[in-house]
Amino acid sequence: MVWTSKQFDVDGKLVIITGASQGLGLALAKATFSKGADVIIIARREAILQTAVADIEKFRVSATQTVSYIPADISMASEAQRVIVEAGREPDVLMCCAGSSIPKLFTELTTDELTSGVASNYFTSLYMAHAGLSVMTKAPVPAYPRHIVFFSSVVHFYSFIGYSQYAPLKSALRSLGDCLRQECIPYNIKVDVIFAGNFLSEGYEMENLTKPEITKKIEGPSEPITADECADKIIRQLDKGNQMITTDFIGFVLSCMMLSGSPRINYLLQTPIAILLALFAPVWEWLVVRDIRNFYKARTVAAPETAPLSATEGDDENTETMETEVEN
Repeated sequence: MVWTSKQFDVDGKLVIITGASQGLGLALAKATFSKGADVIIIARREAILQTAVADIEKFRVSATQTVSYIPADISMASEAQRVIVEAGREPDVLMCCAGSSIPKLFTELTTDELTSGVASNYFTSLYMAHAGLSVMTKAPVPAYPRHIVFFSSVVHFYSFIGYSQYAPLKSALRSLGDCLRQECIPYNIKVDVIFAGNFLSEGYEMENLTKPEITKKIEGPSEPITADECADKIIRQLDKGNQMITTDFIGFVLSCMMLSGSPRINYLLQTPIAILLALFAPVWEWLVVRDIRNFYKARTVAAPETAPLSATEGDDENTETMETEVEN
């Protein structure tokens, strides 16, 4: 990818952002509004949306700009379709930022928590993208690029224990993005996928309440950036024309291993990093598996009946790592 500027010029454009009542979604709404966009924010709770709109208004740069909200549960297809209808015109930018994480061991998750993970982390984006593209692809093709933006996570590149409710769905979004990127070529619609690392938000605080100690250990020390900083990094990369975007160094490094047919940012740099990581991966995996076995042994001492057999015997399983991001 050759970096060019003004690939994400939103001045006078309609930007629809889901999961935008707080956290990263709200930060992106402020940032795009400050660049002259008309903004519609989507979330389930109307009272919080009203407060968010008031916050966004502070970043107005033109008297003709509009900012509004539509309360909706976009994990349902009919609600996503309603949002597009009520918007009144096709979006120039659709940011699918809704999502949440409940870090727990898989067997300690309830079926309701598993179901909510699929709904909040995949259906919200799937249905909004389908509803949005259904009108965007029928509208006249403009000279400027339009955007569908999916919010995956850095754990897609290296998922690991504790994120079974979250990481698989974020991986699905990357795959969806790769499919739609090809379909959208005739319509001058760019499909971008964001792989954010940790950032401060209400969701991040909630996530840490349930995160297992072994998950924290594998994740390692991480200084989360603010949601505003994260939004600024994302928009700067979109403006350069990048479509596979990470927000921290570890995310970029891990992404080098898993680009497959997705767009590259820097072939010459990412290829040798991928080779080095491939050589180091078996050592890292051994260290991770060791830590997990020790974690389960400690649980056995505390409560023998909770320890699975696989903690002390059987074949090694692939166990992967790094940081996460939480929307809303």
